[in-house]
Amino acid sequence: NCNHGHQVDPSEGPVRTFVKGFLTGFIEAIICYPTEFVKTQLQLQSKSNPEYTGILDCGRKTVAKNGFMGLYSGAAPLIIGSSGKQAARWTGYQTVANQFKDDKGNLSIPARMFSGACGGVTEAVFAVTPIETLKTRVTDDMRRGTG
Repeated sequence: NCNHGHQVDPSEGPVRTFVKGFLTGFIEAIICYPTEFVKTQLQLQSKSNPEYTGILDCGRKTVAKNGFMGLYSGAAPLIIGSSGKQAARWTGYQTVANQFKDDKGNLSIPARMFSGACGGVTEAVFAVTPIETLKTRVTDDMRRGTG
């Protein structure tokens, strides 16, 4: 079996796809969270009496006040959420794509596009909306000192 020069792995099931997506999202979140934290702090600050003048000022003040790990304050929901988003997207995509593969494991471009759309819908429904809401609430609680 050949799929564009790559061997098709018969053990590549939904659980394995879910785990690979979860790990991808986990690593992405660890790397990207500090910028997400700063962005959210800037969005939530008072418009009439802002605490920060910009991205670098927010980062500097956060590290000065709470150390480097302060940039990861409230990170757990985002890390879990990003992991869940990737897992949902890739599981949705792969599950649908598997239905369209031919005997050699090939997938047509329209089938790839439809599978991608299904992966995106899966991600939006099961991960994006609930996680973004939770992330903003947790970050706001941390900012207010109520979290």
